[in-house]
Amino acid sequence: MECFILAGGQSRRFGEDKLLFKIRGIKTIERVIRTAREVCSKIYVVAKDRKKFRDLGVEVIEDVLPDQAPIVGLYTALQMSPEDRIMILSGDLPLIKPEVLKLLIEEYEEPATVLYSDGKLHPLIGIYSRSLLPALEDYMKLGKRSLVGFLEQVKYKVVNEEDLRRVDPDLSSLMNMNTKEDLERIMERIG
Repeated sequence: MECFILAGGQSRRFGEDKLLFKIRGIKTIERVIRTAREVCSKIYVVAKDRKKFRDLGVEVIEDVLPDQAPIVGLYTALQMSPEDRIMILSGDLPLIKPEVLKLLIEEYEEPATVLYSDGKLHPLIGIYSRSLLPALEDYMKLGKRSLVGFLEQVKYKVVNEEDLRRVDPDLSSLMNMNTKEDLERIMERIG
């Protein structure tokens, strides 16, 4: 399965580029790439600025639309990939575990499967079918950019918190790094 790591954000709340921020000498996005490589056959980074990520050892694809939203990264990935289904990951998940990605693959059902925990969907840890592309295009033509909003309009499956805790007891895979406070919590988990 191909994995597309979304790297189009601006890191406003973090105060500097969070994906290039080094945690114990390793860039945040590199940590995500390393985990994805354990499970997926091919890894891509989807970004607004291809040059910024060219030294990661993976192919970098430029977003096909100028809009700043994760749904644009999903749209780009679905358009680019010849595969029937693809994995989507956010680039700011430095603690993502390969066991979580394996569980996602095992639990996948058409046309989309995402994680669900603490009452909310986690659409940036998911598997999406290419068959969603026409519905996604129609949704975006209406000017809509919410990935959760899109999922609510199509059929999707969730991997629930109980199942997730079997492979990631403290749910550290869900910890994204939006602020320096998030970084502190992540550092505590790393030890």
